[in-house]
Amino acid sequence: MGDRASVGIRGTDGNTIFLYIHWGGMDRHEIVANAIAHAMNRDGDESYFTRIFISRVIGTDWDKETGVGLSVNKLSGGGDGYDVPVYNYTTKQIEINEEAWDRAGGFVKHTDVEYPRDVYLAEYAVKGVGAYV
Repeated sequence: MGDRASVGIRGTDGNTIFLYIHWGGMDRHEIVANAIAHAMNRDGDESYFTRIFISRVIGTDWDKETGVGLSVNKLSGGGDGYDVPVYNYTTKQIEINEEAWDRAGGFVKHTDVEYPRDVYLAEYAVKGVGAYV
């Protein structure tokens, strides 16, 4: 069936791009941490940072019909009960949210759990990736 989860990145405009990943739910924190680490060289350029982040989450699935979905400000697919890490580009924090659903669709329920970026990277990133790991 898959190992589904959602992750996200929130921009300075307050909008969040969510990526639904069909595989890798158990590794979602490592996926997000490594995406952040790879994007750090463009930390001062939001559009490039966001593109690199998304590219790293998608990985080799760019040419596949299935595997990763994108949506803005809503969850596009149901996960397997995992939390939803969202990188906030403005605050440089990773917010850990709960997945929630209602008749309008999927959304995140805020939990007030946040990691400073460097703490999150130290805990979850694969060593040797980028200058911040």
